Amino acid sequence: MIPAERRSTPMLWVPLLLVVLALILQWLKLTSPQMGLLPNFSPWMALAFTGTLVMSRALPWAVWPVAMFGVNLAALGFSAALTGENLAIYAIYALAAWSASQFRGRLGLFQGLLGVVLCSAVFYLVTNTVSWAGSPAYAKSFSGWLQALTTGLPGYLPTWTFFRASFFSDLGFSALLMLAFNAEARVRDQATMPLLAVTAR
Repeated sequence: MIPAERRSTPMLWVPLLLVVLALILQWLKLTSPQMGLLPNFSPWMALAFTGTLVMSRALPWAVWPVAMFGVNLAALGFSAALTGENLAIYAIYALAAWSASQFRGRLGLFQGLLGVVLCSAVFYLVTNTVSWAGSPAYAKSFSGWLQALTTGLPGYLPTWTFFRASFFSDLGFSALLMLAFNAEARVRDQATMPLLAVTAR
């Protein structure tokens, strides 16, 4: 059972700073691609899910997907940021953030990591299915769908490599956020996230 004081997460500034730095990094990557700054670093699902999970209820869950959308809009402009594919991506991030908001103060570290892994897998499945459905280069069959999820189109990197990159980025950034949350919570004598939480039925 989770003690009542764990159900309402306090406002901690180190995790918030990490989230803001991730948004700045995204803006730098979009506006200065020649920098080659951590090309496989894309913890945006971790930002949406775990960022919401460790933040205080004083910050609504919609803050993070809106902030991510705002960064893309500022960096890419309306025409590039508001494509149908990008709008679907923002919707998935928003759903992940909303889901995390339902579990604030009720998940342990292990459960939080499982949550972001599940979100990453759903994101990969949905976005590649949309790509398969919308691209004439893919056969509209089960084998064509599997191709979209694994090898991708000839001449491009296999799609599974993008999942690998996002998986490790999301997992690593989520762990960093939760460890930062616990470290600051201990210093400030606040409730920390346990390794494994047991929720009341």
